[in-house]
Amino acid sequence: MTSAVLAFLIAFKPFLLDVVASPGPLARATVVVETPALREAGAGPAIASRVKSSAAAVLRGERIADDGGPDDPVLAVTVRPLARGEIGYASTITVRKAGRRLPQSYQRCSLCTESELVARVERSLVRLAPRLAALVRE
Repeated sequence: MTSAVLAFLIAFKPFLLDVVASPGPLARATVVVETPALREAGAGPAIASRVKSSAAAVLRGERIADDGGPDDPVLAVTVRPLARGEIGYASTITVRKAGRRLPQSYQRCSLCTESELVARVERSLVRLAPRLAALVRE
């Protein structure tokens, strides 16, 4: 009997450890990335996809799933080109939940590439993530 129990535990050890080591998300949020002002061929959807991937990774680090419903917070990222023919991007990150809003994060990225823009937005999301986690769990 003891050997059967030991064999069972050894056989299922990887599954048991996986459940304990990687708990699922505790909360949910919706990620919205808006890039309609980017008119360069394919730039808007490409940047939106990369920013959404980065946001999902940052949220996973805080144990927040990015498939929120109507009652969950909305993390909105807006990216647009700089005004008056300048080269670069501006981004705004806003978090809203039931009429409450965290302070916005605004960045101006002059002469930067799409990759640099995505990296800057990701850094802002990392700084914002703990406050978002607190808001989500209220």
